[in-house]
This record gives sequence, structure tokens and C-alpha cells, in this order.
Amino acid sequence: MTTAAQKPEAQKDHKPIFVARQPIFDVHEKVWAYELLFRSSAQAKTAAVTEDDLATASVIADGFSLAFSGMDKSRKAFINFPQRLLLDGSVYALPKEICVVEVLETITPTPEMVAALRRIKEHGYVIALDDYVGQPGFEDIIPLADIVKVEVLGMAPEKLKFISADLRRHGCRLLAEKVEDRATYDLTKSFGFSLFQGYFFSRPEMVTGSKVPTPVLAKMRLLRALTGEDFDVRELSQVISSDPSVSYRLLNFINSAAFSLRSNIQSIQQALTLLGKQQIKQWFLAVIISDFDSSSKVQEAAFTSLQRARYLESMAKLLDDRAFPPESLFLMGLFSRLDVLLGQPMNKLLENIPLDKEVEAALLSKPTPYWSWLSLVEDIEIANWEDVEEFLETRGLNQETSAINYTESIGWTQTLLKYKGGDF
Repeated sequence: MTTAAQKPEAQKDHKPIFVARQPIFDVHEKVWAYELLFRSSAQAKTAAVTEDDLATASVIADGFSLAFSGMDKSRKAFINFPQRLLLDGSVYALPKEICVVEVLETITPTPEMVAALRRIKEHGYVIALDDYVGQPGFEDIIPLADIVKVEVLGMAPEKLKFISADLRRHGCRLLAEKVEDRATYDLTKSFGFSLFQGYFFSRPEMVTGSKVPTPVLAKMRLLRALTGEDFDVRELSQVISSDPSVSYRLLNFINSAAFSLRSNIQSIQQALTLLGKQQIKQWFLAVIISDFDSSSKVQEAAFTSLQRARYLESMAKLLDDRAFPPESLFLMGLFSRLDVLLGQPMNKLLENIPLDKEVEAALLSKPTPYWSWLSLVEDIEIANWEDVEEFLETRGLNQETSAINYTESIGWTQTLLKYKGGDF
């Protein structure tokens, strides 16, 4: 068995790419684009690619391909470009139809830089200026920017109004960064912002005293049955067979490239027999999670939940002591965005599901050994690479294997959700 610290033989030449994907929403609260934050190696300490041997278009292109494999191809991808990559033409390695060139606020706006950005714009790329708060020095760059990202967290409404009015004179689109609540979202919309990024889209507003709707209760009862220590496979087979949509998705999933089958599966019974009890359980849980709501905000949470579940399960399998059963980490990842998916407080939802007490405590953000695993995936998603590295090293887990498992979890989630009929 491969130990946690070992690197699989077949993966010795694999160059790990760590990537975080953060959604950007429009005024209709639909995902308009993603910001992709890369870390090009286990040694690079920040998301910005600055080391000479790493600052190449090929590194960014590899990371772009990895992240984009789990995205709708009609959506834009914001990519941070440090100064050297803007000047040396590395931008042109990426497709202008998709890539939004995000100019970091740390650049020096020299005439040479302004000329480079003008050439990039003439080639048809969309340019976004990052982290603008009204600071001087960017007067020659703002007219070239198609999008300006304004960091609104903690900014006084009067200043925000002034900055937004000044930027609109240049005809650029305004993106509000670090939108953390409904009030800020509404305020920025009133000032002319049309794109938004921040925790507001990941944290539902809790309505105290509200009742869980009846359709949700039905799903919760099914989740309760599946998360128990045992469940009836024959009963589950009947439930699946009675729903043509679910049956179709199961057969498509098992006949996909995720399984190397010599012949196609023809029946639900055959599919369930081949998958095995544990995988049946995980697949059906994933279906339920992905069906909670069709809104873009909720479907983004569904994608994240499923990807977290798959990644955590794969990492648990690397541990020799089995202190964290893979199925427990899978469920924790799967339910980690349940409050977003259902628009209800997490503590209220967990009353309906019999989970291990430590897993339940972790989902309620109480520090437990399980909570540290949940923090791991959250750190990956916000590109907190130093804490990711510390977590893996402390537990003797190989960073390249972690990157490979994270990549696989993107593909697995994409395969599962593409049969849903949604817009992932």
C-alpha cells in the first residue's frame, strides 16, 4: 500500500499545479466568470508567479487547462498577471475569447507597462485592474481597463460613490470585491456595479424561526436514510428505477470515461451491482445534492460540495492509521455547503441527519480533528497556499499527490454534473 509520504511511481514526473477557483456573479446572481488563482509548485509561497524559473506562459497555460476542465466554456476566466509576464508577452499563450487579463495593483505603471497593456488590448483581450481603491498612479491604465475591481470591504459609502462615479466616466465595467452581505451587494448595485465577488454569494442569509419546506424535508429524509449505518439496496434500486431522469443519469455516469468498461451497462440492477454499495450511496447522495436548486448560486455550491467530498475521500485513503474513514470525510465534504444549498441554518439541518459527532461539530465550525480537514479544502479554494503546505507536511502527505487528487476531483465532479442537464 502507498504510504502517505510516498509519491506514486507513475506520478514521479508529474508537475503539480495547485489552483483555486472563485466565482464572479452578475446582477442576476448568476456565475459570469471565475477568478483562477495558481500556485505553480509546492515551493512557491504565493499565488503570484514571480520566480524566474516559474514565470513562464507554459506554467500558467498548464494551470489554466487544469482549472478550466471544471468550468462552463462560455464563462470568462480572470487570471492574475504579475508585471514581468505582462511585459514579456506571456498573455498571448492563453485564448483571448476566455482569458481576462487581471492587472495586479502591485505593478509599476511605467510608460513601458502602459504600452504593453495597450498592445494586449489591441489583440482583443479583456483587461481588468485589480484591487482599486482610488489610489493615485493608475490614471493612464484605467482608460485601458474594461473592468475595474474595487475592494469595497470597509469602504465608506461616500467614498465608494465617488470612486464608482469617477470610474464610470471611463466607460469601464465595475466589479465589487469582498462583498460580504446583502446590504453591501444592494449598495454597490445602486452605484452602478454589475459584477460581484465575495462571501455574500457563499453564505445564505439565515431566517430565524423559518420552517424547512416540505420538498426539502423529503430530500432530508432520503439523506438521513443514506447516511445511516445501513440502507436497503433493493429499496434504493426501486427509487432510482421509478425516476427516468435519475435512471438516465446513473447509466450515463457509469458508461462514461470514469469507468473502463468493455461493454455498456443496460439496466439499473446491473449498474448497482457493478458500482457496489458504497459507491451507489455516494453517487445517489451527489444526485440529491445537485438537485436541491437550479439557481446559479446554489449550483456553484453543489459543485464545490461534490468536489470537496471527492478530494477529501481520496486524501483519507492515503492515511495508514485510518483515523479518518474515507466515507466520513466524503460526507463531511458533501454536506459542508448544505446551508447554502438549502438556505437554512446548518445546525437546524443537521438535526435531520445522523452524523458522527465530530463530523457534525466540524460542520458547525467547532474545532475538531475533522474541522482541520474542512479547513484544508477551504484554504485551497481561497489560495491560502502556506496553510495548505503546512497541513500536508504536518501529516506526512505528499503535496504532488494532493494536487493530483484535487485535479481528479474536478474531473469527477464535472462528469457527474454534466448529466444533470444544467449549465455546468
